[in-house]
Amino acid sequence: MLTVELRDAEKAKDGLSEVEIFCDSEGLAVLQRQLDFLKKGSTHVHLKTTAWAGNELSETVNGADNVLINHLRISVVPEK
Repeated sequence: MLTVELRDAEKAKDGLSEVEIFCDSEGLAVLQRQLDFLKKGSTHVHLKTTAWAGNELSETVNGADNVLINHLRISVVPEK
């Protein structure tokens, strides 16, 4: 299980919201594989819920008032 959630979504416009990531050992393994893929030279990865045609992210919200994030893109910024 790997879930990405927005905490205090109503405060996002003021820059006061937070992103929370919840995971179990399987979710950690998924995240590690994606990070390893990036380390080997990929420029970005996408993690999505099934609602967004993926299978990497869970759709179970863990934070009491959090908002589920259906798509997480992780991008590598080229070194200067």
